[in-house]
Amino acid sequence: MSRVGLAVCATMTLLALGGCERGTPEKGRTSIEVPEGDYQPRLLAMPDAQRNAVFFRAVHDAGRDCQRVVSSAFQGPLLQGRPTWTARCEDGGGWVIIIGKAGVAEVVNLVEAERAGLIKPGSK
Repeated sequence: MSRVGLAVCATMTLLALGGCERGTPEKGRTSIEVPEGDYQPRLLAMPDAQRNAVFFRAVHDAGRDCQRVVSSAFQGPLLQGRPTWTARCEDGGGWVIIIGKAGVAEVVNLVEAERAGLIKPGSK
């Protein structure tokens, strides 16, 4: 399976998850306390606008072009049992976001993911 176009976004969702910072972080550091594996239920429970903002951050942090995520959809545990989402940007670009257990996300171009057979063509 080709990893062309694959970027790892280590700051992923956790920095954008509302209400998960605890205490006073040191300057330049963010202190986050989220139980291991708690990311997917939190993403599913979020209002669409908040989840789209989280995915914008993941796409942006991965160095990909996107001005704003306008929609996102859960695709299932597609890749090695990991939760997989699609995110659409206002410019029409699409991204596949694969959530790892530690909250690390892999961001892949949607067209490339479809060509590689990672996701069905025409996914939301």
